[in-house]
Amino acid sequence: MLDDLQEGIKRAYPSLEHVAGTRGFIRRGFKDDIVPLISGGGSGHDPAHWGFVGDGMLAGAVSGELFVPPSAGDIVEVTRKLTGRKRVFYIVKNFERDVDEFCKARLFLENAGWKVGMAIVKDDISVDTESFEKRRRGVAGTVFFHKILGDYARNGASVEELQKVADELSENVKTIGVAFSGDNFSLGEDEIFYGIGIHGEEGYRRERFESSERLARELISKLRLSFGFKPQDAYAVLVNSLGGVTKMEQLVFSNDVCELLEAEEVSVVFDKTGTFLTSFGLRGISLTLLRIEDENWLKA
Repeated sequence: MLDDLQEGIKRAYPSLEHVAGTRGFIRRGFKDDIVPLISGGGSGHDPAHWGFVGDGMLAGAVSGELFVPPSAGDIVEVTRKLTGRKRVFYIVKNFERDVDEFCKARLFLENAGWKVGMAIVKDDISVDTESFEKRRRGVAGTVFFHKILGDYARNGASVEELQKVADELSENVKTIGVAFSGDNFSLGEDEIFYGIGIHGEEGYRRERFESSERLARELISKLRLSFGFKPQDAYAVLVNSLGGVTKMEQLVFSNDVCELLEAEEVSVVFDKTGTFLTSFGLRGISLTLLRIEDENWLKA
């Protein structure tokens, strides 16, 4: 299946160049005059991350098998294919195996004289049902990192400057999701599961689905506790289909989210809905908020 997916990407997106021997793609004709951004992880999250390779975002993306990160060797191969100037910036979702492989690649390249920056995205604020400790996985908020850091890179930011922005973004991007169905757990009729993960991990609470507004209230209540909303704070909103959620449903949910945020007296300065980072075998939706601490983030 993944081989067929790879061939389908090559046919449908001629702006992408496949890196032989890997499941990686780079931007065709990339001019090696800016710091290239590379992201990746396990397959099964389409269009992440190959779908964000382009002007002002990623220069390359590398995937592994289904829900399995690429090897350090594949990451290095894609990096070397993309640039000869010995500098790169990685955007990595905070899963142990993903971080391990990208860190191995970084160490290998640094030992070869490269300058390597890395953002480890940990935007998930769902709660573990046993320990009630926050498990800060990397989920749909990763797309904000692609977009904002990509814009900074396009405008000439150095590896050090990109690292500074990434570190500032880290505590200002937060996400929580919900599933309506999933291959890795069973739900009753009209039952939903709050706090699921993008690899089908179970969430923190099941309940019957009542309405889009009720769903929005639950997710916003968790985000409120995590952020500590203050009047006149400015936020960007990203409503993401994890799979199987129609544009109509996304927009209804987004409207409920924005109305509830406005009732909190916070300002919604950017609102985007779509299918950005999915989970194979899951039907669900996630809500990401970015607190705007720098006007350049909003411009990006």
